[in-house]
Amino acid sequence: MAATAYLIVRDPTGNEREVEISGSPFTLGRQGDNDLVLLDNRISRRHARILRSDNNSYVIEDAQSRHGTFVNGERIITAPLRPGDEISLGVSDAYRLTFVVQPAALPNLLEEIGRAASSPAPQLHHLSLLLQVAQALHRAPALEEVLTTVVDSALQLADAERALLFLTDDSGQLRLRLARHRQGVSLAIDQVDYSQAVVERVVRFRHEELVLEDELTGRPAQETGIMPAKVRGVVAVPLLKLPVTEASSGETARQAAPQLLGVLYLDTKIHPSSVTGLDREVLQTLAVESATIVENARLLRRAREQERTQHELALARSIQQRLLPRQLPETDYFDMHALTMPSQAVGGDYYDVIPLPGKRYGLTVADVSGKGLGAAMMSMTLQGAFTAVAAADPHLEDLFGRVNEFLCERTPPEMYATLFYGVLDPAGEFQYVNAGHPAPLVVRASGEATLLESSSFPLGLFPRAPFHVDSIRLTAGDQLVIFSDGVTEAENTAREFFGETRLKQLLANCAGSTAQQVCSRLVAAVQDFAGLAPQADDLTVTVVRFGVQESHRTPVTAGRHRSEPSEQAYRL
Repeated sequence: MAATAYLIVRDPTGNEREVEISGSPFTLGRQGDNDLVLLDNRISRRHARILRSDNNSYVIEDAQSRHGTFVNGERIITAPLRPGDEISLGVSDAYRLTFVVQPAALPNLLEEIGRAASSPAPQLHHLSLLLQVAQALHRAPALEEVLTTVVDSALQLADAERALLFLTDDSGQLRLRLARHRQGVSLAIDQVDYSQAVVERVVRFRHEELVLEDELTGRPAQETGIMPAKVRGVVAVPLLKLPVTEASSGETARQAAPQLLGVLYLDTKIHPSSVTGLDREVLQTLAVESATIVENARLLRRAREQERTQHELALARSIQQRLLPRQLPETDYFDMHALTMPSQAVGGDYYDVIPLPGKRYGLTVADVSGKGLGAAMMSMTLQGAFTAVAAADPHLEDLFGRVNEFLCERTPPEMYATLFYGVLDPAGEFQYVNAGHPAPLVVRASGEATLLESSSFPLGLFPRAPFHVDSIRLTAGDQLVIFSDGVTEAENTAREFFGETRLKQLLANCAGSTAQQVCSRLVAAVQDFAGLAPQADDLTVTVVRFGVQESHRTPVTAGRHRSEPSEQAYRL
């Protein structure tokens, strides 16, 4: 038998997994129907393929990918593969693959045992079957292949006609997953009958059940055993996740109860199964090994799903960042700096700047209810709708009314957004609406702080809700600080809030500072206050310093993500 070839796949975070090259051609790419799916949008949908020749050598071919395929650092069109070759797909910081060939020791051993299985010693036959299962489970290319191998091997071990495999789903309910005939034929799972009583007892007692027809009387050996019509023998074993020892500091170790993963059910209509003590022992061993690898296969599937989810979140984050202003306005009457830091991969906060006629600018900071992908999707919907309407420069009351009706009609009732929007002109006149958002602060040049409070409802909460327009005049040296509740509601390990009092004290000491300096000091103060406590909510800050002086000018760009130095600016 041929040696087994596989790839060691290292993702960008350093995690590794082994993937068998199970067929020819073996395709690699971003699209979901490839044999090896690599979730990076820089990798082509169909990036490369690996071919196996008749003499069991392997060749890799580039599939006209956008960024090319490299073997040991050299770009190739086609190239032979040798054990240890390093493969990269277009970009150095993406996935790295190592080609490996596994010596065929186990297949050769199986062949030897297979030849001995016809001898009078049936133990070798059982061992052969278990080794075949172990080999298939070790490769674990797909959960379905693992399950089919388990079921087919169990049919041979028990000399049964049918095998049914029940597995528990994510909710813990037992469901029939696979049905097979001993001739290697899959059966329709919605048309098979079986002894529900036997399965229920296995689930209840976590112990094997053996029900055989008595050859003299024709009655089941156990009167409590209920077998389907014409079935003369049933054996069922539980698939149990092995118990684990749990202990915490200062406590006595205890044994956790085994977890039921499924039930392996076999029956025959020809003759009662002559299941010897060895057969039952082997079946129990098979059940233990099967349960272990079924669990491993499930974990592998979940890891792949999580990898796909992380890729989708990364794409969503990239889109969300691109929707933020790439460049903040450079004007002769104010200096501005802004940043947003989501608490998760994506967030529900955003800020925006909308240029308007007459050298005026509309300033937005919004916070969508909730966190994560759902909040991010609504945040992008809100930003698109609000910016489109605001760019036409309607009256603020009309602007908020139209966007509010849009959200009420198209978003779930439990989703809403708080939003602060104001229009600043060169004379310092600032008209604004605060739709349920934390009240921004105007810090005068003297250090006096004023809250811009409002009684308007959040957007998307109530149809036809009224919105009140307020105004304030800024003078040279005044600072306008607009923020989300991720600032004032930041918590430390003692579950204390940062609060408005600390915020006012901090801003009062920032008189004369540039907008970027105020923004950096504010974020640093919040992070220092939180300490080791995780960031509980998205955090967004926009600082406008009216009447900027030439000596205070700084590059006017958007703010950094939390993982990068907060005192420097960057372009999203």
